[in-house]
Amino acid sequence: MDDGLDGPGAVRGAFDDIRDALRRHGRAADPAGPAVLVQPQRTGGTELLVGVVRDPAWGLTLAVGLGGVRVEVLADSALRLLPVTGAGARSALSELRGARLLDGARGTEPADLDAVADTVVRVTGLARSLGPRLESVEINPLLVAGGRVEALDALITWD
Repeated sequence: MDDGLDGPGAVRGAFDDIRDALRRHGRAADPAGPAVLVQPQRTGGTELLVGVVRDPAWGLTLAVGLGGVRVEVLADSALRLLPVTGAGARSALSELRGARLLDGARGTEPADLDAVADTVVRVTGLARSLGPRLESVEINPLLVAGGRVEALDALITWD
């Protein structure tokens, strides 16, 4: 089975199939159908985790690490107290045991570490701007493929 959808017609067909299945099972509350977010499927690159949590003792704290399932399996992360500069973000990334994955391991395209660091700094800026009720911001995975840096999934939690 091919997981990719090739073109707008295939996306519309997949949406129609899902909508019809939901209706058959009584799960579509809106007569027009469920709200749907369509996103591109991404492959390749390196997945990172970028998160900011509010620690009761330390305040807002950044965690960067290998993302996806690797964050749980390898427990490979680096921590920084906010605020974080681009140099601080690059330093945290360089501390990861898996940092070589960002260097273009096994012929893959090396990550643009300046673009990654800039993204990390922007995430920390967002967290700082959200106010004292913010509990955490997490992007996992943050997909890095050369100069392309994309948040594929994000979660914000509030106190």
